[in-house]
Formats: sequence, C-alpha cells, structure tokens
Amino acid sequence: MPQLLHSPFTDVFDQFNKSIVTDCLICSPFITFGPIKNLVRAISKKRSSKDVKISILTDISMQTLIQGSTELPALLYLFENQSNVSITYLPRIHAKVYISNRSSAIITSANFTSGGEKRNFEYGVRINDKKVVKKIERDINDYRKLGALITKHQLEELHNQIIAVRKTIETEQKTIVKKLRLESRKLEREIEDNLIRTRVKNTSVNSIFSRTILYLLSRKPMSTDELQALIKNIHVDLCDETIDRIIDGKHFGKLWKHQVRNAQVYLKRAGLISYDKDTQLWNISKYP
Repeated sequence: MPQLLHSPFTDVFDQFNKSIVTDCLICSPFITFGPIKNLVRAISKKRSSKDVKISILTDISMQTLIQGSTELPALLYLFENQSNVSITYLPRIHAKVYISNRSSAIITSANFTSGGEKRNFEYGVRINDKKVVKKIERDINDYRKLGALITKHQLEELHNQIIAVRKTIETEQKTIVKKLRLESRKLEREIEDNLIRTRVKNTSVNSIFSRTILYLLSRKPMSTDELQALIKNIHVDLCDETIDRIIDGKHFGKLWKHQVRNAQVYLKRAGLISYDKDTQLWNISKYP
C-alpha cells in the first residue's frame, strides 16, 4: 500500500537519506546545497559509506544555473565528499523520483532543494513494492540514457562560466537608468499591493493566519518561533519585514509578527489551540 506524503518534506528527505545502504537514484530537475549536505552527512555515518553508489539525474541548463535553481557548488560538494557518484544532465527533465537500495521509491512534486524540503506545498507517495520500484527505476534509467554524464572537471568549468555570466548581467543591470529602476519598483509595489488586496478581499489577515496556524499545528505541536518561521515561508507576501508596528511613535517589532500573535490569542480564546508552559509548545485542541 503506497504511503501518502505531504509537506513539509524535511522528515521525508531525512528518512530517505537514512534508508540508503547500498545505492540511491535521485531524479530532480533542481538541486541545492542544503539537501545535498544532509545526504552526504547521513551516508558518511554508515560503515560502508565509500561503497554507496549515488546516481543523479538533473537539469543543469544555463537558465537553471544562472537563476540559481540548481546550485553547482552542491554537486561539486557531492563529488568531493563521496567517491561513487555519477551525475547525468538531461534538459527538460521534470520528474522528481527518489529510489533507495532498489527497494523503495518516492514519486513526488518536490525537488531536491531547500524550497522543496521546507517551504513549498508538495505532495507524493512512497512505494515499497519491489516489483513496482524495479519498474520505476528502469523508467528513470531510460531517461538517464538520453542524457550526458558530467564530470567534476566539467562542473568546475561550468561553474566558473556561470559566475562570469552573472557578473556581466549584474554590471549590465547597474547601467539601467536609476529613474527607470525606481519606476519599475513602484509598478512592482502596486502589483504586490493588488495581489494582497485580492488575497484578503473576502477575508482578513487574522483569518488567513488563523487557518494557517491550525493547519501547521495539525501536523505537530510547535513553538511560536517555529510557527512564525513557517508562516513567513507560506505567506511571504503578507510578512513584510520592512513594516513595523508603531504606537505613539514607538516601534514594537514587525507588524506581521504581531498579527500572528493576535491570531494565536484569537484561536486560544476560541478553544481551538492551547499553550503548554512546560514544553513551551502550542497544541491543537480542535481542527474545524
């Protein structure tokens, strides 16, 4: 029976990393440093870490690298810290599949990135039927055959080229007339404001934060700091770090954090959540 997986994917990736004994196959268009570092850390704790085979299928096309969707230093770090690594480049690969020991497979929307792990709303299934896993692995390896193996040296050269391109782009952008930059930022701000108006048209910020708190606490108890960090990731548009709460000319911290606290108070009074002083964690009492 497939196991359903939902965000956050931190535990999912941790379990995947820890399950690796002999080999793993990672198919992910985008890859960043955080998950790769965790992968290396988990494998290095095993006695046979040098023998673990790591196969990666990813997209290292120019725009992907310039935009930072995939971080080449992460792939170089993998080469430097593991001896049995193969990386295949296939443009337009979009599948996200994680296979460990040829016996367990995860098919998901989540890339092997910090965003896929912590910030984005992802979904997937874990399959432990060896026959099905074998078929999935064969399909992904068929994709790999369409791609090209990339060496560490090639990645290093590509990384230097990307750095040069980024510097050139940055120089070009600085040549844009300041007035035009200010005007574009003004238009961007208007769009952002309109999007926020759309978000709160038939509701309120308190209602949005309240629903989000209930959703997060339905997963596990959390501290206020944990809640704030996750809410900021989910509602980045509503959590503006540039806006302070000002009363009688005095600054009292970030406005959005006060709004989150107000939502916590509202839910507590409604009997939907409670605070445990011993553990300093918020718990859900009722999920409507």
